[in-house]
Amino acid sequence: MAFKKDIPVIVAAIDFGTAYSGIAFQFKHEFEKDPTKISAPQAWNGGKEHLISYKTPTCLLLDKDGKIHSFGYQAEDKYADLCIEGKHTDWYFFRRFKMRLHEREGLTKSSELEDASKKKMKTIDVFSKSIECLTKVLMEMLDRQGVLVSSTEIHWVLTVPAIWNEPSKQFMREAAIMAGIKSNQLDIALEPEAAALYCQYLPLDRFVDKEDEVRFGALPPGSTYMVVDLGGGTADMTVHQKTKGNQLKEVVKASGGPWGGTAVEDKFLGTLEDIIGKGAMEVFRKQYTYDYFDLLREFESVKRKISMKTEDKLTIKKPVALDNVSEGNSFKALLENSKYSQDILVHLDKLRISPDFVRKLFQHVTDKIIKHIEVIFSSCETVTLILLVGGMSESLFVQDIIRSRFHGKNGIKVITPKEAGLSVLKGAVIFGRSPEVIETRVLRYTYGVSTTPEFDPEEHPEEKKIEIDGKIRCKDVFNAFIRVNTPVEMGHSVTECYSTIVPFQTAIILQVFSSSDPEPKFTTDPGCLKVGELAVFIPNPSEEERAVIVVFNFGYTELQVLAFEARTMIPFITSLKMNE
Repeated sequence: MAFKKDIPVIVAAIDFGTAYSGIAFQFKHEFEKDPTKISAPQAWNGGKEHLISYKTPTCLLLDKDGKIHSFGYQAEDKYADLCIEGKHTDWYFFRRFKMRLHEREGLTKSSELEDASKKKMKTIDVFSKSIECLTKVLMEMLDRQGVLVSSTEIHWVLTVPAIWNEPSKQFMREAAIMAGIKSNQLDIALEPEAAALYCQYLPLDRFVDKEDEVRFGALPPGSTYMVVDLGGGTADMTVHQKTKGNQLKEVVKASGGPWGGTAVEDKFLGTLEDIIGKGAMEVFRKQYTYDYFDLLREFESVKRKISMKTEDKLTIKKPVALDNVSEGNSFKALLENSKYSQDILVHLDKLRISPDFVRKLFQHVTDKIIKHIEVIFSSCETVTLILLVGGMSESLFVQDIIRSRFHGKNGIKVITPKEAGLSVLKGAVIFGRSPEVIETRVLRYTYGVSTTPEFDPEEHPEEKKIEIDGKIRCKDVFNAFIRVNTPVEMGHSVTECYSTIVPFQTAIILQVFSSSDPEPKFTTDPGCLKVGELAVFIPNPSEEERAVIVVFNFGYTELQVLAFEARTMIPFITSLKMNE
């Protein structure tokens, strides 16, 4: 694979996850010798020692003035201290907030996010400060190692789910820029693609199931496989075909849903809430924050240990605080009177949980994942392999359940790299050097602009009628220029021409929209989402109608735009302005 000519010596990646986040980096000479030689340091302090992780919880702690105090385990521990001392209400603590971008609808630059105490802060500030923390950790670590490097010598890669739309990716880019990363030093990588890139280089002994003798990187051209990326917040699935030169062609658009590991955790917390009551659970979370975080860390260990073959009960430490918040009743007494009395037992200071019950906590998530994989198979019968990646894929139970359903059926194989939770992060570093390896992508949306053509009573509804400069026009018309499910190679361009509608118009403001519908009529139709807007300025505006030519470039991880004023044909690069 060729190097990007403008890539500096170091490529660094940030995997900004729902539950955990991490950083990785690689020097150019390391990539040349062994592309998998990527440093993903354990640069985080705090947390349980038995939780072996190269990542840290996605938690941000700010002081009362909104200044950064800490990120990750340190943020959790400091916030717990503040709660014990009753000083936490003046601080800002944000945890697991990435899913706000998955929800997407209505997200703008001025959108706000609630912290643990219901105080609000601009969402983009929370994201940018978190990214700033991650970049700072890397720079400090390089400095300790005696590596003399400036910020301008690092090319950054930020990972996002492939199922995110343009506004969400645009939001992350803007947050990174606010964190101090220059736009021309930043790539956005799609998580399943990054994982697939990394796995292409792995030898057979770097996969969990060596006995299957499937080396992912040795798949011949024409092979079609499905990437199932199971993270903390989302399940992200896409289908690739391998082409000549080890390039990848997306053949089925990315899809998925909120079926990540945190959904399993939420089920467990819901169980405790059923036992002690909603009010008591809220007190436990707010007043006994250390115990709350410890319980979640203990349960994370259980999630990783459970498998389909597990027969013995799983043990976690029972927080003493569960007795303190139960209004005079012991947790044991409440448990024994609940519907969970056969599933969870209290033994001294331990909770003993039946493996069947833990498997049930997973089931509402794994059922949706399996059903969605089956839907993808129904539309693409050429898939012969499932590549299972992402943090949740490290769960033995998840591996077991997906293998039991698909492995060996119709010749399908399911494989998992040993570093499933780091495959996206490390693959993002490789992507930073070779983004052109993704040859073709499939559009997830129909794209178009909002236009105001002359009103046609036979085609346009009466409520859309407006008057502009004495002419009757129709507002909110979705003028599509490319449609959902269209395969696009990198740099695939669509050229459109737009005209002024009033004399001496100084600029044409184009509002760009997306829709999952292949034939949307109006930008106000259900499912339509404003991607952003761009301004094309008219040099020397005149009384006569003027035209601009806009070239939309697809096939990259982000939509790129180039514009010309038709009279002068002088090009200028423009970009979509994020919704305010």
